[in-house]
Amino acid sequence: MFKPVNFNEGTKGKMMMVYGPPGIGKSTLASHMTKVCAELDKKKSVVIDFEVGIRDALRYHGAKNTELYDLSDPINGMGTQLAAFLKSVRGRKDVGLVVIDTLSEMCWSLLRGICGLKQPTIQMYGERKRQLKEVLLELRNLTKAGIHVLVLTHQTVGEVEGLPGYYAPECPKNDRADVVGQFDFVGRMQVVTKANAGELSPGHHYIDLTKDPQQVTKCRFVLSDGPTASGQANRKIVPVRSSQDVREFYKVLS
Repeated sequence: MFKPVNFNEGTKGKMMMVYGPPGIGKSTLASHMTKVCAELDKKKSVVIDFEVGIRDALRYHGAKNTELYDLSDPINGMGTQLAAFLKSVRGRKDVGLVVIDTLSEMCWSLLRGICGLKQPTIQMYGERKRQLKEVLLELRNLTKAGIHVLVLTHQTVGEVEGLPGYYAPECPKNDRADVVGQFDFVGRMQVVTKANAGELSPGHHYIDLTKDPQQVTKCRFVLSDGPTASGQANRKIVPVRSSQDVREFYKVLS
């Protein structure tokens, strides 16, 4: 049970969440990540698709060495089966990246698989929470095997005293703190506008990691200083303007 771990040796994967509105570029980021994984690590990517939205991006960007699994049709026990599948991936030496697209759709599918067309009950929500924890545990275990995990999700607006207060990853509200706590990296994807261009150009994409009451972010590893989106030194961002930017980010993970 108690096995000492040499934290100075071995490679640990990173567990990342990127959130943002539909069409912001999350699937494009994931497709670039699969290509970089194949090029740098010479390993496959496993993509689990809950909303049938990422396959076009994979095809457009020429993603190779990628396994795509369609889980858009909810079934009873989906969470347990997904956890078992992820556990099997953990033992594969040829996989370097696992992508979930998207967490928000996965949570909906888990609940739909449990309740079907019936109105959800408190017990059904409890079972969804159990299955979600089971899946997150296996995703976390993948990182112990040196596999990176990228989870995409939509953004929602959190409320403060009944008023819109901040941007947050879309997932079951009561479980949000527990879900975010599982990740090493949580960032909000945005597009540069003329008003906040700074060192980037309007239309460029970036992941905002700025510690700000207006958004949920975190990062447990060191990132090199890069350009800012607003020209303010206190903003921390990861530019994802091109495949080269994604390559540099991936190098930091490894």
